[in-house]
Amino acid sequence: MNTLTIAWIVVPFLSGFIGYLLSRWAKYLSLITSVISLAYSLLLFSQSSPITLNLLDNYGVKLVADQLSAYFILTNALVTMAVIFYNWESSKTAFFYAQAIILHGSINSVFVCEDFISVYVALEVISIAAFLVIAYPRSDRSLWVALRYLFISNVAMLFYLIGAVLVYKANNSFAFAGLKGAPPEALALIFMGLLVKGGIFVSGLWLPMTHSESETSVSALMSGVVVKAGIFPLLRCALILEDLDGLIRLFGVLTAIFGVSYAVFEKDSKRMLAFSTIVQLGFILAAPVVSGFYTLTHGLV
Repeated sequence: MNTLTIAWIVVPFLSGFIGYLLSRWAKYLSLITSVISLAYSLLLFSQSSPITLNLLDNYGVKLVADQLSAYFILTNALVTMAVIFYNWESSKTAFFYAQAIILHGSINSVFVCEDFISVYVALEVISIAAFLVIAYPRSDRSLWVALRYLFISNVAMLFYLIGAVLVYKANNSFAFAGLKGAPPEALALIFMGLLVKGGIFVSGLWLPMTHSESETSVSALMSGVVVKAGIFPLLRCALILEDLDGLIRLFGVLTAIFGVSYAVFEKDSKRMLAFSTIVQLGFILAAPVVSGFYTLTHGLV
């Protein structure tokens, strides 16, 4: 399984490179790659124990693929397949399919990372790939929106990287578990970067303009999977460090309320869907709170 996991991580990037060179096969390679991800996610569901790969033991760099990863990988595969089929008869060039599948692969990488430095590398690749697909129409407006997204993302990742360095300085390890013994500044910087990257709470205000000005298929990628890459490390940290669980749930509840408050007054359909995405992100982070409230209220009835 370890060899299979490494191959699964490498295949999207290799397919993107080959698809760019062999433009006739680009969309077929991207479709095959997304099907491979779908099959891998189903395989993870059948595993009784997580798949762990220690890349750099001395630095706490490792990959963990478990059933939590499987849910997100499955979503990524389905959304990417839907986007490919949506554009199947369009005039999209090999460049679009190559970047879409590289984006797919880099998002998958986040879902199996369990250390801050690997997540940083994957999120930076996501920023570049997302920038290229947003700017694909090459109009003045799309280029401006893409550059705006790239600037916000890179600034957020700069704060995140400083926080990751502080975690390593405190524990000599980049592992998520090292956050417990790190200074409060590290927690604040890492959370700031991930909240902006994931579009959580007030930091999610970059989403509406990016979605409304992007092509429909690109908006689907942004809403369906790109923003999920920012919140997945938060979920991992909440599972590893129980002290952070309440904080992350609080941000989830606030994000859901914030998104609904804006969505009900929005008239543009794509912007309204963008705020709906923010609401759904809040539900993901606050799922234990929402489910507990649902159980409580229905139990009283």
